[in-house]
Amino acid sequence: MTRIAVVSIGKMGEAIARRLVMGGAEVMTSFEGRSEATRARAEAGGITGASEAEIAGADIFLSIVPPSTARAMAERYLPLFAAQAHPPVYVDCNAIAPDTSREIGALFAAEGLPFADGGIIGGPKWEGPGLPRLYVSGTGPELAETLAGHGLDCRHLSDMPGEASELKMSYAGLTKGFQALGATMALAADRPALRERLLAELEGSQPMLYGWLSRMLPGMYAKAYRWEGEMEEIAAFLASRGLDPRFFEAAAALYGQIATDEEKVAAIDRFVTRR
Repeated sequence: MTRIAVVSIGKMGEAIARRLVMGGAEVMTSFEGRSEATRARAEAGGITGASEAEIAGADIFLSIVPPSTARAMAERYLPLFAAQAHPPVYVDCNAIAPDTSREIGALFAAEGLPFADGGIIGGPKWEGPGLPRLYVSGTGPELAETLAGHGLDCRHLSDMPGEASELKMSYAGLTKGFQALGATMALAADRPALRERLLAELEGSQPMLYGWLSRMLPGMYAKAYRWEGEMEEIAAFLASRGLDPRFFEAAAALYGQIATDEEKVAAIDRFVTRR
């Protein structure tokens, strides 16, 4: 049986872990710093708690953490993997720039340890339509075949490190970038008369755009603290391509504000719900 470690066990980590359990894999995680509710939910889904030493003995390790802690996660487990006769493949599934992924990969290469670049696209679901997809690069197709064999939609892109991350950055730049733009204009138009005029025009001339924003923005509030770091990584990705990163630097600042400012959340809510 394939032994897969998923760390950490947030919403996306739990969704992917439970999908793998449903596909017959043995899935473990660390409950360090997690709530009792998270532990109970994970265990109900067949995910077992394990020590760091036990996790280091897995076949595959999926790192699913906020972008700002991706490197720290790798550095934490690196010496444990280096001590293993058969170390797991470390898959960095985080929303980070390709250069960031290659820097983390270089740490593993220096120790002769297996590493794969990964990028997750989709929501945190483990059954039904719209399951998340994991793209991987920087390794052979065997990793994707193993994960796909356990029910995860995993697609191998190439043996080139960073290509999964650049796809993730490009996709998230569109979806989360559009949400940042929508939230910005909702805040700018937060005056009753202007808001109603704007909404009337959007519903008349751009109903699909307004419908999309109305669906997406309310779900963004709870994720804004993570998206701040993701926007910074997208900005770094653009800069590496010779493009101006300032839009996404501003988006990072905006999401940071939304994560802590209830007034901004209320203003965006008035835009998407007409309250």
